Amino acid sequence: MRRCIAIFIALGFLFSVSPALAGGGDHPNFAVTPYAGATAPQPFGDLNTWPVFGADLGVILPFDMAGFDRPLQIGVDASFTAPGAEGEGTHPMLGEDGADYQWDLQQRMLTVQFTTMWRFMAPGQGFSAHLLAGPRMYMMESVLEASGNDGQDFGEHRETNSEFGFAVGAGAEFMLGPGAAVTTLLFARSPLDQRITGEANTGAFHLSLGYRLFF
Repeated sequence: MRRCIAIFIALGFLFSVSPALAGGGDHPNFAVTPYAGATAPQPFGDLNTWPVFGADLGVILPFDMAGFDRPLQIGVDASFTAPGAEGEGTHPMLGEDGADYQWDLQQRMLTVQFTTMWRFMAPGQGFSAHLLAGPRMYMMESVLEASGNDGQDFGEHRETNSEFGFAVGAGAEFMLGPGAAVTTLLFARSPLDQRITGEANTGAFHLSLGYRLFF
């Protein structure tokens, strides 16, 4: 928690000083990007594909680097998704000789990611590809419901926890109207060790489409 507070303070400082550092001009200093897409955990677990919604707020650093025009952007990204899974099994303690049961799991995840982005063209101009990476904090709630084949309700079980992970990705943006259309493919992962899920992970691919406004 202390690390998160320190990062937020640092971001606030950068937001406050970046216009002064930029020294005016027509270059944008900030970028705001609401987006929607889908998360696909199947390569790494049993959860299903699910919609994801989020927004990114970034500061474009006023420095040219390695021959590129202001390529670095840092910021914070928040997103929500709730992938689920369902299945059935057999347990020897159900009934005299064991019995089948069904289960349904929903994994609600709110994530906050601190992102560093590198653009290959100046922000807000034409077409540009980008790379991004950063630590990601997961705040999760697992909700499990189960019932027997005879209609017996085993009730609902909830568990919450938070984990730190990481995210890496790539994307592209191209100017469309006053802002830029953005597409991003992201891989994100963290450990997930709960009584409900057991030792697992949150690994998933995220594909999103958004619209980036520059200020």
